[in-house]
Amino acid sequence: MVDDKFWEVVKKFNFLMRSAIEGPNCVSVCNGDCCSIKIDVPKILAEEYIKRGYAIKSDFIRSDVFSFKLRFDDEKRKCFLYDKKINGCLVHSSGIKPPQCWIYPTNFSNPENKEISCKKANGWKIIDTEKAKEAEDLLKYYVFLCQLEAKSEIRSIMERIIKSLSNGSLKSLLKNTPPSQISGFKDSWGCFTILPSEGISLQLKKFCQRYNKACETVTQNFMECKSICDKVSDAIIDFLQQNLYNYVNKKGADIAGEYLLNELNFEK
Repeated sequence: MVDDKFWEVVKKFNFLMRSAIEGPNCVSVCNGDCCSIKIDVPKILAEEYIKRGYAIKSDFIRSDVFSFKLRFDDEKRKCFLYDKKINGCLVHSSGIKPPQCWIYPTNFSNPENKEISCKKANGWKIIDTEKAKEAEDLLKYYVFLCQLEAKSEIRSIMERIIKSLSNGSLKSLLKNTPPSQISGFKDSWGCFTILPSEGISLQLKKFCQRYNKACETVTQNFMECKSICDKVSDAIIDFLQQNLYNYVNKKGADIAGEYLLNELNFEK
């Protein structure tokens, strides 16, 4: 992605939409309903939010659309950028608000000049159709740039695996986690971690039996095993290196960067 071109597109889009639409005072009519949508963003934008203090790395989840998705608070039903104090988006006036957020609820055209309503309020209008049309064209180019970056992020998936191996973080996690609590692997910001199971997972049992047949704990009481041995953790890491890239290259990135062992044909 060409950085200068990207920022030119994003900032111009923000400027156009700010002056192309008119709406009611959201602070007095709702509780940020428009912040209840899930938004995908490129890594370059995520890095800028972190740089400016709006976010931290854990606020971004891997996506199958762009590089990342903004963390969504399921309990509050809001994007993490929603600020209750201002009843709106933290980055609304920053000039780098995600373009998708601007088009709700107006979209880009209103040929009959009707008032458009969101969940709570009427009164949204497009007051400059030429600027709205220009913004629509820019959004298409923005999506193109984001998709280029996302493809690059997929190609560098092995780099994140290698980083996790070179610093020892992945092996340490494997050695300090009961095998019954692992359901797969998770592609995070710059490395890979284990994906904890929501309950009890038996995905590793056959793998343990295959690579450490002498382990009585596996055959007699798998649920009580507290740690993955070196022999099995090395085999898991070898499997990950040999299979993950081909899986992603064939099927694409997972929607949240989560790769379940059974989907990776772990037992084969």
